[in-house]
Amino acid sequence: MSRSTFRLKDIINCKNKIGESCFWDPRDNCLWWTDISSQKILRLNSDNSVTYFDVPERVCFILPRISKGFIVGFPKSICLANEELNNFEIICKVESDIIETRVNDAKVDNFGGIVFGTYNENPNKKNRKPNANVYRLSPSGKLKKIINNVTVSNGIAFSKPGDLMYFTDTPTNLIRRFKINKDFSSLSEINSFNLDANNYGFPDGATVDNQNNYWSARVRGGCVISISGKGEVYDKVDTPSKTPTCITFGGENLDHIYITSLRESTSNNKNDGNLFVFETNIKGNQQILSSI
Repeated sequence: MSRSTFRLKDIINCKNKIGESCFWDPRDNCLWWTDISSQKILRLNSDNSVTYFDVPERVCFILPRISKGFIVGFPKSICLANEELNNFEIICKVESDIIETRVNDAKVDNFGGIVFGTYNENPNKKNRKPNANVYRLSPSGKLKKIINNVTVSNGIAFSKPGDLMYFTDTPTNLIRRFKINKDFSSLSEINSFNLDANNYGFPDGATVDNQNNYWSARVRGGCVISISGKGEVYDKVDTPSKTPTCITFGGENLDHIYITSLRESTSNNKNDGNLFVFETNIKGNQQILSSI
């Protein structure tokens, strides 16, 4: 039996190709996310209208800063962006020597840096090599590789105290949990858990609630689930699309769940690619701002 309540409040008809990287920005009390393939960043306004920002490349993630503006991940670079999202300054280039990979999932860690991963996007999935990686970009701009031999980086999230990091390589269906320290000088894997893809689909974007349960969007599974540190499924929320991609908590009291999704060319589900908003009695954690 579920410990929680959920009510579908809104479906935002945004028809994203690949909706991703959603977060609730405490600076303007708005939800932000990306549509990777459409080269757009989106903001959900208080009246449920959506503002679209065109950007020069596919946009893999967007994250907020303590300073004005954002950190934006393009396929082969991490950039500082201004508030208007029309000026981008490269902080670092990423895997310029690996043709098949691009930047993918990212989160701000509790120490002000960001952790992001890459993704082998070879369309022939059988030939995809695990040549992607996970990196930590420190507040001072130092780039450090922290996990290698990855195919599709996803599911990055941090515990409320900031001492634990979650990560998944989507094709493996394995969610991994690590003990970390402030400078990421040590990364010790505590445990991992594998949930049945036939029941739940595959792990994609993720977040952590204020009770330290891990929330995983389950692409191809049509749901998001919350998981304890022991791998127990606490809650399951069915989504109007079979392809949810990312999840975050937001709203004035952080008691709304926002879920992005993707839309495939072969899909006949009118809700694929839309944004879903659920009311719940669970609360999330306030978004951390990066000091980069």
